[in-house]
Amino acid sequence: MSISSIGGSSSSNSSQGSQTGVSGLTQNDFLQLLVAQMQNQDPTNPVSSDQFLQEMASFSEVVDISQLQTLTQSILTNEVATQGLQLLGKQVTAQTSSGTQVSGTVTELTMVQGQPMLTINGTQLPVSQVISVQS
Repeated sequence: MSISSIGGSSSSNSSQGSQTGVSGLTQNDFLQLLVAQMQNQDPTNPVSSDQFLQEMASFSEVVDISQLQTLTQSILTNEVATQGLQLLGKQVTAQTSSGTQVSGTVTELTMVQGQPMLTINGTQLPVSQVISVQS
């Protein structure tokens, strides 16, 4: 079985075997494909059990990598949020997406669609757009 890329995020619920992996396939889908492959194999030239184990291991590896990617993104988001918390009450200058600069005191940190946003003079900007901090 060839797997070309890892896409999207994954969620796990091992009691039901519904781990979302590549292209929306679940472990249950993989097992159904594996059973169909075993049922439809050529009886004069059966596939070795080693190959089935390799396919299962490869699929599990892809699911694990996808989960690791999701966890890493979550850790990065939390780190940026922590940096934003350290800016509360401080004078900062940030650059908007249009290129203008906004300066003022950070009054609030909020999460908007999973991204930490600072409020500076009533304008919400991502923490990553802060270009200077005054003490």
